Amino acid sequence: MRRLHEFTNSRVHAFTSCAGLDFAGGLWFIVSAMQTLSEIRALLDEHGLTPHKRFGQNFLIDKNLLAKLLELAAVGPDDVVLEVGPGTGSLTEELLNLARRVVAVEIDRGLYKLLCDRLGERENLSLICCDALAGKHVIEPKVIEALGSSASLVANLPYSIATPLAAQCLLDSWKAHRGYAGAWRRFDRLTFTVQQEVAHRLIAASDTSDYGPVSVVVSLLGKVRLGPVVPASAFWPPPNVVSRMVRIDFDPQAADALADAPTLEKTLAQAFGQRRKQISSTARRKNAAFEEATFLKALEIAGIDRSVRAEKVTPRQFLAAANALAVAAK
Repeated sequence: MRRLHEFTNSRVHAFTSCAGLDFAGGLWFIVSAMQTLSEIRALLDEHGLTPHKRFGQNFLIDKNLLAKLLELAAVGPDDVVLEVGPGTGSLTEELLNLARRVVAVEIDRGLYKLLCDRLGERENLSLICCDALAGKHVIEPKVIEALGSSASLVANLPYSIATPLAAQCLLDSWKAHRGYAGAWRRFDRLTFTVQQEVAHRLIAASDTSDYGPVSVVVSLLGKVRLGPVVPASAFWPPPNVVSRMVRIDFDPQAADALADAPTLEKTLAQAFGQRRKQISSTARRKNAAFEEATFLKALEIAGIDRSVRAEKVTPRQFLAAANALAVAAK
């Protein structure tokens, strides 16, 4: 039975059949091309592939949860979307119907070839075969080049990459927003599925076990919204953990309060590098980022008790300390 449904970008598409519908937030979200488990297995078999644990390959097979991820992401017709770990392209196809352009980054050469065979002719798709991160604190340059001046991230992220990628997207967004020298891109929204433990780290408050550098970066540069919990049964093969959908919006107004993002990175790396020690003692370790006297003065300006551990220091205090260190460096 042929039906017409309206996408959120107001473009109308006709389908002979629909794999599933979900009503969310007053809008019809179509999950028209989501692959079933049998279809994913058939695609992998056809290309001689199996899921690789080292790449965190767990394929989302729940159409209702895919619809909820799309709802949370709120992709529009003018958006450029970065998808990391597209797998067999189930989410990719939905994004292609919603966004102006999709840049899909796949590290697995076998899956990259599968995606080229299936979706390579789509005009609004750029496929890149590489690791999305060129290093722990650097997004791969050819990914950055493909995105244009701004983008949004929408992905079922491999768990191993989620924390550094989310933090780096926000830090790069600060650099782009402030006109920092170099090739940076602004990420307006980051929407992804991640291990629930990682989601807890992103929103952790000071003086909790989950609190760390990424908690501070997210608190100072973004606004977080938690989405649905995703059970292991929603993936194939099922992971050994429960997942959670997360959306982080870059906050330009909050970003303006930070004097220098690289200085914040160094401050957090130094403070949490020896998180069980008093924060003042981190300035005495070998290869410390800041001279001891300068670091201690910054702690004083920020109202930080030099005898506490890093986990006791609030994001606002880290902001004040990093700003004082940035001024001292001039």
